[in-house]
Amino acid sequence: MNLAKKLKKISEKPSSEILVKRYLLDCCEKLRRFRSSDCLAKNLLVARKFLRGVATQKQIHQAEWEIEAEAFGAEYFSEKGARVYFRVDKNISADLIKVRISKGLSNRGSRQHLVEMAYFIDRVFCHVEYSSNWLFTEECEQFMCPKLFVKYFGMAA
Repeated sequence: MNLAKKLKKISEKPSSEILVKRYLLDCCEKLRRFRSSDCLAKNLLVARKFLRGVATQKQIHQAEWEIEAEAFGAEYFSEKGARVYFRVDKNISADLIKVRISKGLSNRGSRQHLVEMAYFIDRVFCHVEYSSNWLFTEECEQFMCPKLFVKYFGMAA
């Protein structure tokens, strides 16, 4: 059984819902090193407050919207094309360099990885806001931390 399937099975227990969300947010926390803007860091705080009942539905919705906008930006600004130099975003450019160096990927590979990462983060925030949204597939597993999984759920990934 893969990690996404194990996590989905765990999340089906109402008593584990918050724990699953905390695990996914901690996975996002580990991805902060690849993101240059402060959007993820700021909105991780909002999401954690929401889980504690301190942030409002409006605040988590705004946070999810900002995360989604950043995912769209990652896709748009990392898209290869003849006019790419007109669409340079300093944060996305920095993110691409971080991914390329850290992961040892080609230019195309780092673009794809960054977009997949941005949409994984967006899926996490969607899940935090709306528990019924289970959007995690096998492709998401590359961003799920097996060590954190063991820490949270006490079983090998």
